[in-house]
Amino acid sequence: MADMREYKEVVKTAVAEERQADTNWSWRVASVTKSTAKIGWGYLDYIGEKDLFTVEIDDTDGDTTVIGTIPNGSRVYRFVGPHHWDDCKTVEKAISSAIHAMAASAHNTY
Repeated sequence: MADMREYKEVVKTAVAEERQADTNWSWRVASVTKSTAKIGWGYLDYIGEKDLFTVEIDDTDGDTTVIGTIPNGSRVYRFVGPHHWDDCKTVEKAISSAIHAMAASAHNTY
């Protein structure tokens, strides 16, 4: 299983980009553990939502997938690999892409 802590700087950079792009609400990295990165959004704090955005890496079946979960239960998947059907070539790009996709979805949902 991949260790999310190895990608902490990637998570911090993507969240900082979202914080800079969002003029109304702040984004923050709440925690990065071995299995999960948790991300907070000021709007969810404002409405009293306790759940956070999460990012996980699943490589249990030999394929690597980055899974982002939005507090409303929606998920974002980024498939990692060298094939033309994969979304991203590297885990780093997949993490960043998933975070940006979750932020876009959040802005459209909330």
